[in-house]
Amino acid sequence: VPVPERVERVGKFRLEDPELLLTICDVLRRSYNTSPASVHADAEFFHHFLEQPKRKIGLYDETEYFLGELSLIAGTSARFLFRRDEARRWFDRAESKFALTENASAHFARLAYQRLALRLEERQFEDVLELVPQWREVLVRLELKEDALKCRFLEAAALQETDRSDEAIEVLNVTCREAEAQGNVKLLAQALSNLAQYYRTLGDLKEALLQGQRALPLLQQLNDRVSLSKLRWTVGDILREQSNLGEAVDTYRAALREAEEIGIRGDVAAIHLVLADVLLDAGFDRQAEWEVRAALPIIEEEKMVPEGYAALVLLQESLRRRKIDRQALRNLHGFFQDEKA
Repeated sequence: VPVPERVERVGKFRLEDPELLLTICDVLRRSYNTSPASVHADAEFFHHFLEQPKRKIGLYDETEYFLGELSLIAGTSARFLFRRDEARRWFDRAESKFALTENASAHFARLAYQRLALRLEERQFEDVLELVPQWREVLVRLELKEDALKCRFLEAAALQETDRSDEAIEVLNVTCREAEAQGNVKLLAQALSNLAQYYRTLGDLKEALLQGQRALPLLQQLNDRVSLSKLRWTVGDILREQSNLGEAVDTYRAALREAEEIGIRGDVAAIHLVLADVLLDAGFDRQAEWEVRAALPIIEEEKMVPEGYAALVLLQESLRRRKIDRQALRNLHGFFQDEKA
């Protein structure tokens, strides 16, 4: 039922049923990588339903649990959509509700993972490298195996961004072994996809393609559209480095269409910038300018790269001169590379 129609019909759905709410939360958690925008809208709706007026769910702390869980889901989907300030607000709401629940330590640990992911996206790499092992140990002791394993992705990404690619690849190889041992196809597919990216940055294009080929059928099986878009982006990078610019452009455009359809605007902006760079290589300066002009409004509207503001200003100025500043372009889209992790 579309969100606007739910308010009038809400009485028919018996949403106060705890078992129904558990199912709703589970479905939303499994849909981050398929349709994060829809997940965000749904989580916001159900949170509002429970909060205003505050409804009594179950016999004990169920109301606080569901408000906290829906806040965590809304915050995570906002992070996927590059809305970092909004994600923080939702995480703060989640914390205030989880504090009133019986199993607060486990919920706080899951929340800590999302906050670490935000730190990674804001390029606080040393903080991530310091804190990730501590929180991974907490998650292991709380028997939250999947969340503990996900911490390795943050560690690998931070290592990769601090020019320690060999260490990042080793962490991901460990992740692959642990994911296979747990039978966790989702995290195995993600690890293989990231390995393709990291081998590509090392210049090992053969191994990068091999890992990408291993990841592709798993991501398709899972309908993981977010990771599929990122994998296509990586394959575009590989084709570009093989000087196959035509196929690279087609692959980037496929990644761009996927990112647009699922609403991950950070990737949309970044791929536009990468496409501009490739089109400049191919001698299509005017088309490159169109790609840059498509990216800049998104970056400005979402306040995506405050740390890259100088590069943004230089690129805008070069557009006014009708000659793209290549270094500013590369500096700016470089700020998005960790988003593929």
